[in-house]
Amino acid sequence: MVLRKEARNIFLIALALVLGLGLVGCGGGNSPNLELGGINTGDMLDGLLARTFRALGSVNSMQAAEAAVPQLKTINDDFDDLIYHIPKLSDEGRSELSNKAKKAMPEIQDMARRINDMPGLSDILGSEMNSMVEKLGLLL
Repeated sequence: MVLRKEARNIFLIALALVLGLGLVGCGGGNSPNLELGGINTGDMLDGLLARTFRALGSVNSMQAAEAAVPQLKTINDDFDDLIYHIPKLSDEGRSELSNKAKKAMPEIQDMARRINDMPGLSDILGSEMNSMVEKLGLLL
């Protein structure tokens, strides 16, 4: 029974990664509205989302959760950098960035719920994970 549950969790993690990375895209095809002095905020968001999916998608144990904490701290710092640039974007650019965040938000929320449902993991990741979800929400 435990092995079956573990296999199901691994399958769900793999599925979330595939779906999440599909939502993020490969970057490079972002609109000029997302450019700021050589920085493409769309590429920044794509990279942050891909890293978020990898970090949260790998969490299936206490040890994995502890390993994800520094990754999520770095992701949160990088979200702060992205949020700093948002007011500099045109209305069109902010709208495009918001649409990217809206596409990714449900999957990230599902991953956060999955982690919160696993005993002890939210104690380890809760603060960083919730902060990251809130920062993504600021882009909506």
